Amino acid sequence: MEAVVVVAAVALVVAAALATLAAWRAEARAAQEAAAREEAEERAQREAAAREEAEERAQREAAAREEAEERAQREAAARARAQERARKEIEARRDAEERAQAAERARKEAERRCAKLGADIADSRVDIVKRITERELVNALTRAIPALAPERGRRIQNQIESLARLRADSERIRKEMAETSDKEAAAQLQKRMTKAAADAEALVARLRNILENDPELHGIKLSLAWGSRVSVAADKNKKAEEKKAEEK
Repeated sequence: MEAVVVVAAVALVVAAALATLAAWRAEARAAQEAAAREEAEERAQREAAAREEAEERAQREAAAREEAEERAQREAAARARAQERARKEIEARRDAEERAQAAERARKEAERRCAKLGADIADSRVDIVKRITERELVNALTRAIPALAPERGRRIQNQIESLARLRADSERIRKEMAETSDKEAAAQLQKRMTKAAADAEALVARLRNILENDPELHGIKLSLAWGSRVSVAADKNKKAEEKKAEEK
């Protein structure tokens, strides 16, 4: 009987132990599951935080790329503007150089023309007294006489009148020669006409020399060279005024 009681007691103890072990195992498993859930939650939170951080990093990188692209676009636009400005400056300098070269060529051409014109005028001034006709010479000197000193004017006027008489004598003698049939008389007339012509040419040469070298007739010589009328009196008055201004 006692043995049965013992066995029953042992069975109870064992059953209690097994129940306790089962309960402990259940608690342990529940604790493990709770820990696993907590760990899973923490891992999920870490992963969510990591994803959020990754997204933020991706957004920052995207913003940085966008900013870099905008900066690159601005720099490219600035370079394009700088290149366009440089191109325009180069074209402007080239145009300015071309205009300067054209102006320099025009200036040199103008100088060349002026130099040629001056040379032509100088040649004309040198040769004009030799090239004008006797009538032009007489007319020029006649215009100059009123502006000359009275004595000087009278001498030139006398020479002009002598020349006129010699030319008239030559014409008269030529007519007499045409009318005479006497050879001896014709020969004498020929001598007289030759002398009158020679005297007239000598007077013309003297009058040309006067016009060429007399300073007071410079204005007349210039008028002949330039093909215009220059007043000797005005030139003389101008010199007198300049002299008065210097004396003042």
